[in-house]
Amino acid sequence: MRIRYQQGATLIEILVSMFLLGIAVIGFVALQVRSVGVAGESVNRAQAMSIAQDLSDRMRANYAQLAAYTAADWSVTPTTNCYTAVCNPTQMVSFDVRLAREALSTLPNGAIAVTQCAGYRNQCIYVAWGNTTTARDGSATACTTPTGSYVSGVIPECIMLEVY
Repeated sequence: MRIRYQQGATLIEILVSMFLLGIAVIGFVALQVRSVGVAGESVNRAQAMSIAQDLSDRMRANYAQLAAYTAADWSVTPTTNCYTAVCNPTQMVSFDVRLAREALSTLPNGAIAVTQCAGYRNQCIYVAWGNTTTARDGSATACTTPTGSYVSGVIPECIMLEVY
């Protein structure tokens, strides 16, 4: 009587290994999709911070008009170009608002606001994008709560920068 030794793999072993390989590939694809989303969010956050820092530097350079940035009409685009014309401090506020609004075009659904910080005399710059607004009412789409902290339970698509 001859004993035969199995050579190769059975169909069931191949199916099980293909199933496990498929699960691993699906996991890697999900990981890749998530990393692309996080990278996009990182770009938006860096761009928002750049816009806020640029505006804060401009506000510090025009410190005598600091309160005017809060009262500025962010919906109107001024036509005076302070790069080519001599501007007074009030015109510089309008020009700075214009530059900040133009920079917002790099963010999806970008919005910006300058308000007094909660509980402080300093001014705060809020830059929001996506579904988040610059509101400070603590709602689900707001950037912060009335006390100045970020809304809990959600990942806000906004940044807040304090101007001293």
